[in-house]
Amino acid sequence: MASVNRCAIGVGPKAPLIEWSRQVSGESGMAWREEDHSLYLIPAYETPAQGEESLRQGYEQIFLSELKSWCLDPDSWPSPRSYGMFREWFSIRFYDLVEDLSEVELRHEEEE
Repeated sequence: MASVNRCAIGVGPKAPLIEWSRQVSGESGMAWREEDHSLYLIPAYETPAQGEESLRQGYEQIFLSELKSWCLDPDSWPSPRSYGMFREWFSIRFYDLVEDLSEVELRHEEEE
């Protein structure tokens, strides 16, 4: 087992995101639960304030990624999007330790 020189942020849906999803889909919304989280790796940090700063720096990219996972039409996405709105729409959890249990080497693949 190896430690990875990264920390992680878990991002999960809160009621405003679920309600928006229901409005844009015309259905009951995606069947995600509030405890379902996506993980985003961030630089290793030593204090909670450093973790929060990484979130502030990356929230726009995370917001867009999460919206895309709920709705593929960018014209339906809320705008403008702020850090405050991000915190209202998503539950956040910080992970200060990431361990790699896989024997397969990590690799980066860029999205198109």
